[in-house]
Amino acid sequence: MSDLAESLAAGLAERLRTLLLTLDRQDRLETAAAFVGWLAGEREAGRLPDDARELLLRALKVAGDPVNYRLLAALDPIEPVELPALMEGAGLGRVAASERVHDMAQVGLAVRELVNDEVRGTALGAGLVALVEGAAAGAGERLAAELPRPPADREGGGA
Repeated sequence: MSDLAESLAAGLAERLRTLLLTLDRQDRLETAAAFVGWLAGEREAGRLPDDARELLLRALKVAGDPVNYRLLAALDPIEPVELPALMEGAGLGRVAASERVHDMAQVGLAVRELVNDEVRGTALGAGLVALVEGAAAGAGERLAAELPRPPADREGGGA
């Protein structure tokens, strides 16, 4: 598995683990009798790759929005960014920026920290940004090599 694929898989597994353990904890509540043992059943039935695919496709859908992608690309998994800085960078108001960050948090691309109204990226988000940027750079390099070059300026006489 390539480093990029490994990074995406690790980020996806991290987010899915959190989601599965949260659901499992809810299953232990008195009101959740219908789902008792659900997590063990997911593993035994071999549905974990399906769950991972579902989460990844949802994350790709959210990250695929150009405005969301700009926000995502501005995030770092270690150093949080204050929401006003994200708003300014994307040209969004508070409600629009907050809702987009919430969408990204829902699918595991970002973490919203209520203290200081800060946002951090996640390993999954960083992996998706690396995938997009790597593919774009590779395509740009390939096109630059394949497309015909403009004719050289003849005898110094410009256009």
